[in-house]
Amino acid sequence: MNFLLTLLSALFLSLISYPLVKKLAYKTDALSYPTKDRHIHTRPIPLLGGISIVCGLAGAVVLNYLFNEQFVADMKLIGLLSGLSIIVIMGIIDDIFELKPIYKGLAQVVAALLVIFLSGTTISSFTNPFNTSEIINLPIVVGILLTLIWIVALTNAFNFIDGLDGLAAGIGAISALTLLAVSLVRPDAYLVGTYSGIIVAALAGACLGFLPFNFNPAKIFMGETGSAFIGFTLAVISIQGTFKSFTAISLFIPLFAFGLPIIDVLLAIMRRIKNKKPIYIGDKEHIHHKLLHLGLGHKQAVISLYVASILMGIVSIILSASGMKYIWLLLIVFVLILIASILFLYLPRKEKELLDIVETEGTVENE
Repeated sequence: MNFLLTLLSALFLSLISYPLVKKLAYKTDALSYPTKDRHIHTRPIPLLGGISIVCGLAGAVVLNYLFNEQFVADMKLIGLLSGLSIIVIMGIIDDIFELKPIYKGLAQVVAALLVIFLSGTTISSFTNPFNTSEIINLPIVVGILLTLIWIVALTNAFNFIDGLDGLAAGIGAISALTLLAVSLVRPDAYLVGTYSGIIVAALAGACLGFLPFNFNPAKIFMGETGSAFIGFTLAVISIQGTFKSFTAISLFIPLFAFGLPIIDVLLAIMRRIKNKKPIYIGDKEHIHHKLLHLGLGHKQAVISLYVASILMGIVSIILSASGMKYIWLLLIVFVLILIASILFLYLPRKEKELLDIVETEGTVENE
């Protein structure tokens, strides 16, 4: 199976699983009931939609295992699936019973450690930004710690942006397609193999198959099951294969590929530290909330963030194809855009900000 067939099969499996997943959500009372302080939808919406994304990816992987001779179930895949099993179980339990943040965090750490020690997946080296031909090797302990932080942080980053209908699913698909493109256009693409490409193609298809039911007005939410699954998969794959090359792990490429979730989670952490609030306590100050406060409609805000994510993905692809040739120019542009965005979205304004946006659909379901 090639990448396109993998994407289409995952899309189809995700699409057809929706009715069963919806029934399961109602049967288990896994519903998001609107509350004034966190939500902007007005009626209960079923959760567990992330199971559709899981079905799409898992089904496409099984099909590749059966019919694609180039796709081998080695320890990288075993490690990834082992970690994802914990993430999915944790997500389903949280969507039904609402776990405390400490338990979700512990589950994510255990899942990440499983990947690290079963498959040997670690950030062991990276490119020297001042000399792109030089590789900086990390001590084993530092590599493991950095890998753990990266996986847990990106897993939660997708949870943080899962605040508007279709946002996390769309950004997940864009990020996955970016990783697929990076693995195909880079100078040493012939060394990459098909493993990483197959996984991200399957994830992109699964997210796209779920999107018609999740886009505003949403019929179902992905819940913790979906957002954590997307973030965890992308975090692991970005280490396991997509960015392995003659320049080893370039920390700048995933910075752009996952630019929007990374920026949002960094701003959230800084904001909560400044306000002396626990990092895990949700608020309505994320980038997507700010766009609503500025007067954009629900769909306008989501599409605007899609465009921003696509542009950052293109930068990541350019970086990979050019062998880091334009890293400093692109990094400067990225920093300037980040500063401008913070000034525009977060500085106090003279005019009074709009009160809570009243929407008939949409949610801040996890955050």
